[in-house]
Amino acid sequence: MTSKTKSSLSLYQLVQSINPPPLEIAVSPTTVRSCVAMFLDLLIEQKLSAKIWLKLPQTKSWHQEVRKYQKLGQFEKIYLCSDHLERSAKLLGFEDLAASSLIPVTLTKNAELKRECFLLVITEDFSGLILTQWQKGKIKVNSSGKRLEQPYLKMVLSFQVSVVQKALLGIQKNLVTSRATEQILPAVFKITSTETKVTNFITKLLLKQIEQSESFQASVEQRSLTQNKDIKSAQNLRLDIDFLHNLVAELRSPITHMKTALSLLESKSIKGEQRQRYLKMLERECDRQNSVISGSLELLSLHGPVKAEAVYLNELIPGIVSTYQPLASEKQIQLGYTIPDNLPPVSCPTAWVRQIIIQLLNNSLQFTPPKGRVFVQATSINDAIKLIISDTGRGIEAKDLGKIFDSFYRTKTVTNNEITGAGLGLTIVHKLVESAGGSILVNSKLNKGSSFRILLPTVPPELIEDRC
Repeated sequence: MTSKTKSSLSLYQLVQSINPPPLEIAVSPTTVRSCVAMFLDLLIEQKLSAKIWLKLPQTKSWHQEVRKYQKLGQFEKIYLCSDHLERSAKLLGFEDLAASSLIPVTLTKNAELKRECFLLVITEDFSGLILTQWQKGKIKVNSSGKRLEQPYLKMVLSFQVSVVQKALLGIQKNLVTSRATEQILPAVFKITSTETKVTNFITKLLLKQIEQSESFQASVEQRSLTQNKDIKSAQNLRLDIDFLHNLVAELRSPITHMKTALSLLESKSIKGEQRQRYLKMLERECDRQNSVISGSLELLSLHGPVKAEAVYLNELIPGIVSTYQPLASEKQIQLGYTIPDNLPPVSCPTAWVRQIIIQLLNNSLQFTPPKGRVFVQATSINDAIKLIISDTGRGIEAKDLGKIFDSFYRTKTVTNNEITGAGLGLTIVHKLVESAGGSILVNSKLNKGSSFRILLPTVPPELIEDRC
């Protein structure tokens, strides 16, 4: 056992140091949860008495399997391992672990161990281990805008006594001394069941089955993509053609206005106030053309792979809102935000989150009249963050709600009833949110205001780096 100091010991590395190392496979969180559920269900069905050591991902859905086993299983001891026992207790529905049948075991805090989860089972007849380690994945987006890759896990599943024993000794070395751990006898960390050829065979068979399940799932998805390829290609081609037609029209219109203004400015009879009006027109049309080009380049940039980051909204949003305060004050609009300090980070490139907020704030401030209000708020919902940007602006007609994310779609502003901007801001927001694995909805009533509700996935707790 150790005192409350950091350790570099990783269970995963320890198990992989065995010669030969146990087989490992890359799996999704869903597959790991399925394996854990299968393991616990087997213990329940066979009415096997077991000692269990577990450290599960810090989300509520995983801990439901443990509650089920507590109710139906025949267990000797369940050791709940964590570097944050209070959080684990709440996920299990306990305000106090002392009131449960679980034995709390505090583990040392280190970056490697934090990314690892395990279920270790010991019975008279066999022992088994599911050991995983979170890996960071890159965001990749296909032609339809779907996010293809999320954080995943490397997994070792074994019924070999030598592998399970190695993991158990690793747990022992990572224990933080406490009243609960001092009562755990040394004999608990020794496995008495023997290893057989059948054990090795079962291990390989199960791993093969899991690999085949993952491959089958991937092939089903690939087949589905292939079957719809022609339809999607035709749809994408149609969208590309429509986009190009609209882009040409958007670029042509400013050029036409600019040529007209330039030809009029050449006239010696145009002077004073009239000349200034045409110069303003040139400036406005140049800005419009620049906006169209910048927005188009922004959309094109979404097609490459990007690295997801841990973005803390309580650190990002205040700075963005403060830059818009002078504009809001000038327009006599109340601008504010409410972002809790304890929100988990979202899994998304920082530049994407910044662009989403900026575009929506621009949109709200543009269509909100004096004495109106624009507000930003965020809350945590399961494994996502809900971000809401609302305003008391002119609102959107019901017939237009289905068009607002279309390229180059624009409505008239509140102040001068003119159509401004490139009409790509909300298109960019929609693409960014979908590419980040999130969703966006809009509620709006004419002359009452609009509310944009965005869901963005959070970083798995095991991949969140400790902060000073």
